[in-house]
Amino acid sequence: MELYWNIAAKTVSVAAIGMVSYVLYLLVKPFIQNKRAAVIAGTVHFAAMMIMYFIPHEIDSMAAHAAGVLAAFIVMYALDRRNREQKIFLCFTIYLLDWISHGITILLRNAGYGVFQLFQVEQQEAWVEFAVFVFMSAFYVLTRFLCLKLLVYMVNCAYRYKLENMTGKELVLMLSTPLSVLAGYCAFEFFSDIYLMESDQYLWRVHMEFWWIKVIYQLVSFVAILLSIFTYQKIKSSHKKEREDAVLIEQMDHMKEHISEVEARYAEIRRLKHDMGNHVVTLENLVLKKQPQEAEKYLARLKQELWEISGEESSGNPVVDVILKENRRRAEEREICFTADFHYPGEAAMDAFDLSVILNNTINNAIEGCEGSDHPEIQLVSYRKKNVYMIECANSFVGEIHLDEESGLPVTSKKDAQEHGYGLISIRNVAQKYYGDIDIRQENGKFILGIMMMLG
Repeated sequence: MELYWNIAAKTVSVAAIGMVSYVLYLLVKPFIQNKRAAVIAGTVHFAAMMIMYFIPHEIDSMAAHAAGVLAAFIVMYALDRRNREQKIFLCFTIYLLDWISHGITILLRNAGYGVFQLFQVEQQEAWVEFAVFVFMSAFYVLTRFLCLKLLVYMVNCAYRYKLENMTGKELVLMLSTPLSVLAGYCAFEFFSDIYLMESDQYLWRVHMEFWWIKVIYQLVSFVAILLSIFTYQKIKSSHKKEREDAVLIEQMDHMKEHISEVEARYAEIRRLKHDMGNHVVTLENLVLKKQPQEAEKYLARLKQELWEISGEESSGNPVVDVILKENRRRAEEREICFTADFHYPGEAAMDAFDLSVILNNTINNAIEGCEGSDHPEIQLVSYRKKNVYMIECANSFVGEIHLDEESGLPVTSKKDAQEHGYGLISIRNVAQKYYGDIDIRQENGKFILGIMMMLG
């Protein structure tokens, strides 16, 4: 029976280690752009814990679990260098959640043993006692797995802005609560070890209330960690709202500039219209005096002035024309081939400001997306089918697009990832205002943004 007891005990330990490794994978998966890194992190954690479990000399439990989590962090950071501070926080979190789930479920296991003691199991045959041990061990592993998975699920739900960078100051703020919990963890383990050394007995066997105090502390600790995450997310939400407002103010400033340019263009048209009679008379005189070369020069200058006023854009809306003209100039300065077949839905009830937000952000993102391309180009088209108004912009793109599972928006490793993302958020907000949405895909080395809106 001793062999069976050893096999059962080791099986329970291995199962508990595997369970923690799997839940670690579940915790970090939504936060990591490279999903393969999350799988490898869980695998490395399991391998590291197994090595420490089966080595000949004993390792302190706290140190062993810390080493396993550290190994997982090293692998995660090596495979995905983005957001190092967030990974540190996640590793602290899984370390403490493991301890909390163990404390809760070990109490349930002890309560289960208490029930079996009522039936005087210890006085039964050896195989009956062994069967009870196997049953309670399986119960412990299962309940611990469910408890830890529930705690991780609650953390993932509370932590909404998973792909936003965590700064060093934010990490210090977020670790203040876990470090306090860790101090309590160390205190419980210290007093328990001291009592065992001095009395040669486990503290919880002599004073059962020790487990209740420990579990209450662990539950309060988890609530504190959860509240700190909620507070952090509230701060992030406030910063996000501020940046969105800043983007909106910038769009309004652009709109004012565009309106001013339209007004200036109309003023030029009125001036040209006012002078048109004089131009006609001048051309007639040149023709009558048989000076064809002078007439051609004069006519070419007049055509040039007309082109500068009207431009090559003719979308059907003067504000849109100004936006297209300005962005065409920006693209050409960067040696980007810009083609536009864009038409304003004139009779539809669509605000020119909304279209301005879409076009400015779309073309700006497209220009940035062309960086690194050998043959940069942007193609902008729009068309309407009954009440459906479609805008599609395709630009050269080098690399691979990773989409956030929650928002459906691209994730980039650039430092300006957050600012870049707010342009797409603004586009989506306008599209949803018209009961539509956006579609993002990558085809043949191009980033393609499709915008659908419903017009009355």
